[in-house]
Amino acid sequence: MLRLVNVTEMMVFETIDDVLKSFKEICSCERCKLDMAALALNRLSPSYVVTSQGEVLLRASSLKQQLRVDLLRAVTEAVGIVGKKPHHSREND
Repeated sequence: MLRLVNVTEMMVFETIDDVLKSFKEICSCERCKLDMAALALNRLSPSYVVTSQGEVLLRASSLKQQLRVDLLRAVTEAVGIVGKKPHHSREND
């Protein structure tokens, strides 16, 4: 079955998970991850593809190096922003 996929969005969520492994003191609840993704995605250009489910990983792996650098920078900045001021009290961590 074909579907429309924003490869940038998919990669942002994967990168958030990877970056948070290095910042264990930063909240990784669903709300914070979504806030991080929203901030990062607003700084990046979307990259939509029409694909079957099995092809998504293949297309994601072919991203250009500059896009990977931009993606990592945007996600790292977003993690820092949300980590400093999450939309909930620290007690909810």
